[in-house]
Amino acid sequence: MKFPTYATAFASLGVSLLLGQISHADVLALKNGDRISGEIKRIWDNKITMKPEYSGDLQVDLSAVDSIVSDGEFEFDLGDGRNIVGKFAGLDSSGNQVISTGEETVSVPLSGIFESDKPKSGADWGSNLEFSAALNSGNTDSSNTKLRADATVSYPKHRHIGELTLFREELNGVATQEQDLLKYDYNWLFHERWFFSTKLSYERDPIIQLQQRVIISAGIGLDIWKTPRKNLSMQLGAGAQTEEIGLLTTENGVVTWALRYRQDLLSNGLELYHNNSIASNVSGRTNTSYKTTTGLRFRVSDLLYANFSIDYDYETHPVDTAQNEDVAILVGVGLEF
Repeated sequence: MKFPTYATAFASLGVSLLLGQISHADVLALKNGDRISGEIKRIWDNKITMKPEYSGDLQVDLSAVDSIVSDGEFEFDLGDGRNIVGKFAGLDSSGNQVISTGEETVSVPLSGIFESDKPKSGADWGSNLEFSAALNSGNTDSSNTKLRADATVSYPKHRHIGELTLFREELNGVATQEQDLLKYDYNWLFHERWFFSTKLSYERDPIIQLQQRVIISAGIGLDIWKTPRKNLSMQLGAGAQTEEIGLLTTENGVVTWALRYRQDLLSNGLELYHNNSIASNVSGRTNTSYKTTTGLRFRVSDLLYANFSIDYDYETHPVDTAQNEDVAILVGVGLEF
């Protein structure tokens, strides 16, 4: 039987499309000899999320995978802190996973890939909102409450970090602290882990007659660790400070230092974090301010976590009505978006 020419053409086109789909599928080669073809979505928490050609999404333990081949590119966060973009390209002669960036190949064990995801064309962002408190009763009744919100928006070369903290303290029904603290930090990543930074902070506490303290500084910073499970960055800058204490306004030159650290523990169920900032006046009113927050977040669900924190503030020459140091131990809950 002779088929019409158009039928043969459609059949050839169908075969070509089918072969194209097969040849462009991502492939997992498992250690037990099985192979799974489909679309790799991401690697996270030692698991690969994949959509096979025959079903919905499934997760495969990374420890069960021998090698990966992909058609499309991924962003990789590696165990040594490197961030690269490339394709999964099978195994090398030593049994390590090969990542092809187009210009070079990188060989790493699969366990050395902390995260892998499709490249994002837009912003990557995250935020937290938490409320913490400490209440004491007995000979004296006291309460400390803290409402804190932060957000980070990251682009390939730019990063914006905002933070708002409202701290209230009462002793026997009398307000002893009403501190408001607002921070904004902009980073321009100009070379691998190095970045230029500009910082703006605003602080007030009318209880101790600190009407406002505004700091604007610029400097340079370094991302020492930058992986999904562990981040450590530090930055050094210099700028200007304006203080209004009671009826007195002073203009001061200032040197600033900031450190931000977080690390996931217990397979992402527990997070340790530590934030530290120092502002030291180099002209004008003599003072150096230290602010640190150290804490643990225990994940209850994808959205909710419990929080334990220790806040420590110290000033070498505080406002006349304030003490040098202030310590708060707080317990609370938070939401992560």
